Amino acid sequence: MKTILFKVWKFPQLSETFIVNQIVLAIRLGYDVRILVGEFSDISKNGNLQLFERFNLQDKIIIEDYKVPLNKVQRIIKAGQLVLENLRLLPKLKSYYKESGKKGVLPLYEFFFYEQFRAIDIFHIQFGTNKHPIDLLKKVGLLKNRLIVSFHGHDLYFPINRRIPNNGYYDSLFNQADYLIANTPFLKSKLLELNAPEDKIKIIPVSVDTNFFQPLSMGTTSKIVKLLTVGRLDELKGQKYGIEAVKKLISSGYVLEYYIAGQGSYLKKLQSQVKRLKLEKHIFFTGALSQLQIKKLMQESDVFLMTSITNSLGMAESQGLVTAEAQACGLPVIAFDSGGIKYTLEEGKSGFLCPEKDLECYTSKIELLLKDEVLRNKMGKDAVTFIDKEYSEHSVIKKWKEVYG
Repeated sequence: MKTILFKVWKFPQLSETFIVNQIVLAIRLGYDVRILVGEFSDISKNGNLQLFERFNLQDKIIIEDYKVPLNKVQRIIKAGQLVLENLRLLPKLKSYYKESGKKGVLPLYEFFFYEQFRAIDIFHIQFGTNKHPIDLLKKVGLLKNRLIVSFHGHDLYFPINRRIPNNGYYDSLFNQADYLIANTPFLKSKLLELNAPEDKIKIIPVSVDTNFFQPLSMGTTSKIVKLLTVGRLDELKGQKYGIEAVKKLISSGYVLEYYIAGQGSYLKKLQSQVKRLKLEKHIFFTGALSQLQIKKLMQESDVFLMTSITNSLGMAESQGLVTAEAQACGLPVIAFDSGGIKYTLEEGKSGFLCPEKDLECYTSKIELLLKDEVLRNKMGKDAVTFIDKEYSEHSVIKKWKEVYG
């Protein structure tokens, strides 16, 4: 059985369900999976708790702890012991010091921590920013495992996290990786802008568990049309545009409810906007929800509003998994044509696209679905078919088999 080591930083994070989904997919494919994490978060409040328990993910966790002694003398003594016990690796250790440009004993502890993974078949890094030190350890020959890197969006916008400059940051990773994974053609274009080798890039969308996300068999029974947005509350997610569109519709006499699910730094701003527009009886904030709660809310809604836009830093959604999840539950989607979102719906069939921040277009598309229940239901059924064909696990599993080998 081949072994895959996933490398992430903080794990699990509520907003990164797609990473858990990827790990579970590898397990379902029959691989022996380990998960290397820099920081392990409390899973008791995580929306993916059921998946953690079902697939025993917690038992697969390895903490990236180099076990460096706090005492300086002990630190040096232990470093010397590691060298003496592994003299055959001394040339590679010297090369690693040269490649990393670091001094002191920390690179030595890094080097020997990763030496334990030489027998792993595949490294799968989630987010390019989690590359260190694997790319350099491959370059100096300590690691010879196959290397796959999944990029997800913010890891391709420099300065990354407003602090990492593009001074050849990914050069070594691009050279050492076997495959660079982009979830949409949009993200592939971002990789090419950074001079990533095109022959190494594979487009594989983040899949949706269509056995979990699926429509209610009886459909919704409410006479009031329910609109829904799910996502982190921040500038990029653009919930304020959904609120503005609802204001226009309410003013035109439509009866509807708009649910905004998620948490984030923009909560107070959005609540103030709702209060200022006197929409408290029409717009509701649910806070953070589990995957089970999100599915239930989707199944009870009628239209999904994907409000994400390009933010002030120039960042945009690379895919937008939630759009696919909503369609899997039978919801037509109305979205702005931002980043890679257009690849996650079938224009005019499973949803509608509008130019970014074009409220007139956005409001008119919502209005169309409000007025025409037959169209709304048809688009919802077409959405389920589209997601099953393009984004379900069985639709992408062949691509992952090819990449994993």
